[in-house]
Amino acid sequence: MRSKKFITIIVMLLMSFAFPVKQINSQEIGWTKLNFVPTYPLYGVYCINYDTVVAVGANGYIIRTTDSGEHWDSIPSNTTNSLYRVHFVNQTTGYAVGEKGTILKTTDMGLTWENIGISTNLNLFSLSFINKDTGWVVGGEGNLFYTYGNKGILLKTTNGGTNWIIDSTYDKTIASVFFIDNDTGFICTNNFPLSILRKTTNSGSSFYTIRYDSLSVSYYTGVHFIDARIGYFVSSATPSHDKDGIYKTTDFGNTWNKIVTQWSIKTMYVLDSCILYLMYSDMGGDGSFGIDSCLHTNLTCPFFIGMDLLNKDSGFCVIDKIYKRGILSNINEVEKQKIEIYPNPFKDKIIITLSSDIDILEINLMVYNSIGQKILYNPNLKNNHIIIDLADEPNGLYYLIIRDNNKIIRTEKLIKL
Repeated sequence: MRSKKFITIIVMLLMSFAFPVKQINSQEIGWTKLNFVPTYPLYGVYCINYDTVVAVGANGYIIRTTDSGEHWDSIPSNTTNSLYRVHFVNQTTGYAVGEKGTILKTTDMGLTWENIGISTNLNLFSLSFINKDTGWVVGGEGNLFYTYGNKGILLKTTNGGTNWIIDSTYDKTIASVFFIDNDTGFICTNNFPLSILRKTTNSGSSFYTIRYDSLSVSYYTGVHFIDARIGYFVSSATPSHDKDGIYKTTDFGNTWNKIVTQWSIKTMYVLDSCILYLMYSDMGGDGSFGIDSCLHTNLTCPFFIGMDLLNKDSGFCVIDKIYKRGILSNINEVEKQKIEIYPNPFKDKIIITLSSDIDILEINLMVYNSIGQKILYNPNLKNNHIIIDLADEPNGLYYLIIRDNNKIIRTEKLIKL
């Protein structure tokens, strides 16, 4: 472990403008609506880490924050097709899927995106990647809220989307896919009059039925596994049917027990083997809630379409609004006087002067260049000054974040001349 006297320099890109200064005050952890208003409805969200979050939605809309939701930047997607889901396989590489065969890929934490999709009128609803190269995408007729029809499609890549193995022989929409490893995975297929939960043990070359609804009173809209043994799936029925709800298995999918009774579930988000959230909507009404099956308690949450949590106390959910779960910051302009950054613009070095009530040993600095590359170096500490030497870096735009005990207390745009 590094000592407290070592000040870690990490990279963080904060796009387009210098942000206001903050003092973070402790608040009760819960769900809070952010002030930012999305231009279009949002359907999916993914937390790369606590600071960097990407959300996608209607008309190819992509937004990104690098300061835990305080500010959001619109990211070009080069498509007007709606994006339904987004998922990252590591800190840099992620994928988003949506209408008409759209598949987008990023390798720079969501800063830029490339369309690697296929030409089809079918919509893509779900994706599952086990690493940056190998993944499956599914879809078919229907839309994000009514994922059923008489045509389905399954795509697989083993080289990061450069090439796709396409199976368009399905006579039912594939609403959801989840792979545990390279061989074992699950899909939900839906069409009148049959909904089926299927499993593969040969990497998706073939699937066999492990559960079905022949009465067509419900549609299987989601499947998710924690590990090889424990998994969940959604049976989304209309009101008054006893087959609606969320089912859980603890024996590799061989048997399933209903743990939640709820009609017309549109979204299920699973955090771990205990905690899950769901959203339901139909003519009978709509709503959302969560459960902790280990503690046998209900959890509150906003109405949402997409959700992603880093842990039970940190994360985001989206719809036409953005909600954050966690401790929010509170802007206090007085704190600006406690940190002085000069000169800016600069030639070689930046000097950071801290007021005496800020412990220099508790400070972490984060710097990003304009294309999102990390800059790692040892700062020079002198009294209550920190000297950052960027003489060896090219001229251009840089971004600085200062944290105190893992809380953002200052953000600044730097210009090297």
